[in-house]
Amino acid sequence: MQITARELYALIRDVYHQLQNNLENQLKQFDISIVQFGVIQVLSESEKTSMSELKQKIGCAPSNVTTMIQRMKRDGFVTTTKNPADQRETFVYLTKKGKETKEKVNVQYKAFLKENFSYFDEEKFITLSEILEDYKRHLLNVEKK
Repeated sequence: MQITARELYALIRDVYHQLQNNLENQLKQFDISIVQFGVIQVLSESEKTSMSELKQKIGCAPSNVTTMIQRMKRDGFVTTTKNPADQRETFVYLTKKGKETKEKVNVQYKAFLKENFSYFDEEKFITLSEILEDYKRHLLNVEKK
């Protein structure tokens, strides 16, 4: 069977969207979105994170991150403070509720990964990983041209 570049692109896109949909369904019970899950993961890596670091790590538009942090603050997942040395900079922290949610979500996330990637035996998993890493490098080079 011959597959065209367009069909392969659509297949990769569909797999990505299905994984996102499956994760979204797992996160519903915690009342958080996929992007909020990403924010919680980033914030759990260090005690405090600046808004600019957060924007860079999660790859969202600055206005989207600001709105999301305000919503997460309202819902009790995060708190913010101004940098005493530079009032233009805002630090974001996980609250106790945010840390507790992270622990619960991580259990569910591990189950999500296990279930969604159980299709692959070790050999297929490694092969696909290597192919995708090589392809990612190729795409980065294409982007630079």
